[in-house]
Amino acid sequence: LSNPLHTMVPVVILLLRLLKILILYPQPVGDGLDEETIVRMQERLTLLELEKFRLQCQVEQLILRQSAGSGQTCSALPCSTGSSGLLLGSWALAWSCALCAGKEAVRGRRGRGKEREKNEAWDYNLTWLLEERIQWPVQDLQTGCKRTKALMDNVTTVLGRFLPMTFYPRLQRAIGVGSAFEGWTAFVKEAEYRVLVPLTPPCGHTFSLELDTDGDRPGRNFRVRVGLECSCPRELQGAYMLCFFHHPEEIRRRTRRPILLDTLCTDLYLDVRKTARWFSLLLRAFWRYVPESRSWHLELLPARRSCKFRLTQGQESFRVKVQLGVRRGASDVFVSSRPAGFRTPRTMWPESYGVAEMKFLRHVTRQAPQDSSHLRCLTLMIFFEDRHHALLNTLPLSQWRSSEFLFRLSDILEQLRFSLEQKQLDHFFVGNQRLPQEISLPPDIRSAEPPNLFQVLAQDEAAHSQAMEAYRALLSLLLSHIKLCIAPF
Repeated sequence: LSNPLHTMVPVVILLLRLLKILILYPQPVGDGLDEETIVRMQERLTLLELEKFRLQCQVEQLILRQSAGSGQTCSALPCSTGSSGLLLGSWALAWSCALCAGKEAVRGRRGRGKEREKNEAWDYNLTWLLEERIQWPVQDLQTGCKRTKALMDNVTTVLGRFLPMTFYPRLQRAIGVGSAFEGWTAFVKEAEYRVLVPLTPPCGHTFSLELDTDGDRPGRNFRVRVGLECSCPRELQGAYMLCFFHHPEEIRRRTRRPILLDTLCTDLYLDVRKTARWFSLLLRAFWRYVPESRSWHLELLPARRSCKFRLTQGQESFRVKVQLGVRRGASDVFVSSRPAGFRTPRTMWPESYGVAEMKFLRHVTRQAPQDSSHLRCLTLMIFFEDRHHALLNTLPLSQWRSSEFLFRLSDILEQLRFSLEQKQLDHFFVGNQRLPQEISLPPDIRSAEPPNLFQVLAQDEAAHSQAMEAYRALLSLLLSHIKLCIAPF
């Protein structure tokens, strides 16, 4: 049989993905649940409550036994009370029960004479879980990020030599975003590195961002309106024949080139799909001029709103996902080509905090203890970063050591449970006054009221019930896997 640790994390992430889908995109249901479903839910809830009670009794017995043998009091047990005021809830107790039960099983099965050996085996098992299953080696990430950044610098340099002769957008230096550049990674067979390439308007053109008022889609979404810039001298207002604004047809005739409105736009707005395809075609056409082409084989991958490609050298390969974006002023917030839910309109550019998030996590990592587990917690809670970041921005960094990993994970789950019950989850960056100074936000975002990411749960009781049920199933699975991991010891 395979070690349950090998299957624990992918299944947990699958359930987290399901929970996020239920919250953001609730499935249509009838007015009520059928009787069989209600009975099944009640039975599951009863079993969970019984399991909780059994574990509570077990931990009380262990506390009494340990206190009698070593003179320790209940205060010796690990706990966490952050400045956020949220104590560990019932599932934090479940984590500690599982840990205590595992150590007690070691003592009972092999005797006190080999207690030290068992404790070392337990510590090794937990260390293996943290270092091998929940985070790639840091050196591999750093090497891959440096290689990707060097590659994209060469790509934008090569393409930049061609673009000044056209009326296409100008490419700025790529910015590494996503998990790899933040210092952690999700569980994938092949490494993928995500970068954001900022776009600026070409000569004679302007970009202006228009906020989309459709409230049916999650987050804030924009459209990039492309305008023509007046270049007339003051004394020749409207009569200067090389003015893009007043005489675009003359510009087309003299340069024999289409302007941006003719190529990458739909109804005056920059089209995400057209822009992504344009970048992909450029990359394929000019790849032979990029230095990496001499040793790496380029393979473009299917993508509608981004440019994805794989580079292969012998048995080694990695993927790069290029997202295009427009910066909001001089801030770390962009509107990007990433999708916003299902069937995102072609001219919609969702607001992206990827650069701000990367800076926040790097800031924390620089100040955190060497054995901090905050990135490992993020790996498991990848689909609920807001709860993770909120706790990371509140608790002292000394409470994120590897020995506190399960307790910090419990904190995140407890805060998620509280948010689900209250149907309220605030956006981490919008309206946050406690961010590091190095993170630049537009004034309207820094002073705004944070939107409720769980608004759909407040509006749809059926969606809320589905989300709570998925959350209970997630916790049950986590507890069962922890118990299975402990059983062999």
